Order: sequence, then structure tokens, then C-alpha cells
Amino acid sequence: MTHGLLKPATGAADHQQLGELAHRIWHEHYPGIISYEQIDYMLASQYSAKAIADQQAQGTRFVLAWVEGTPVGFAAVSPDEQSTDIAWLDKLYILAENRGQGIGGQLIDWAREVAGTLDARALCLRVNRDNAASVAMYQHAGFEIEREDVKSIGNGFVMDDYVMRLALGGA
Repeated sequence: MTHGLLKPATGAADHQQLGELAHRIWHEHYPGIISYEQIDYMLASQYSAKAIADQQAQGTRFVLAWVEGTPVGFAAVSPDEQSTDIAWLDKLYILAENRGQGIGGQLIDWAREVAGTLDARALCLRVNRDNAASVAMYQHAGFEIEREDVKSIGNGFVMDDYVMRLALGGA
């Protein structure tokens, strides 16, 4: 089991690394789940350095996972806009060659800690219903499928997801 070093991602250089990792990971993981056009649309709208900085300014917290001095993954947690009882694990991505090494578990543990600092009683996430490997990983970590949700994201694209939930201590 590899242990990644987790470092908060707060500055412009971090935002650039997050965007570069997202581009690499999305292009290796999502073909066959969503179209190349949707991959490019989502990367452009959510993973530019500016988009990441804007998300951070709105309260999203990012962390980079490093192995041997190289960034290999990242996660992000956001407070819910309507309920203080919920935090969202908005992003959790790991390079293909680093999956299955315990880094995902480390990132989920980090997300639980961040959610606790937000006084959340549950950590929720959205995952594409056709992304079987990720659904299984989240279930293994204790998340349960709460509901199915189809959401328009613009440009004719939709997110066809499960909303999953993990109860936190005291919930």
C-alpha cells in the first residue's frame, strides 16, 4: 500500500497542477462512460486555473496527493449551499497507475475531516451511474446510494449520476 502525502492546494501553482491532473485523469478514465465532447466541456468549465480559483473563493477546499514528489491525485470538499448538515465530496481523482494503492482511502479520510470542520453530519457525492469502478470504491468506503439524479450542465450535456451519502459521526 502506497501512502500519498496530502498537501492543501491553495495557490495559483496548485490550481495549475489540479487542472493538468484533471485533464490527464479525465482523458484516461471517462472515455466509454461519457463522450469526448462532454469530457472537454466539463474540463473547460470546471478545471481551468480560474475555475478552480473561483471554486476555492466560494469555499471549496482542495488537496493534492503526492507520491515520491509527483502529484498523483486530488480531492475537493464544498459546503452545501442549502444545508449546513451536508458537505460535498465534489472531486476525487487519481491517476490510473496509482489506483488501488490506498490513496483514495486517504483522500476520503481527508474529506471526512474537512466535512467535520464544516459541522456536516453527512458527506455526499455525485458519481456517474455508468462509472462502476468508482461506485464500487465509494460503496467499499461506506457510502450508500441515496438516489439517482439527472442534471443538465449546459451545451446539451447531462450528468446521469447516483447521489451517494456517508453518515459522519453523530449523524
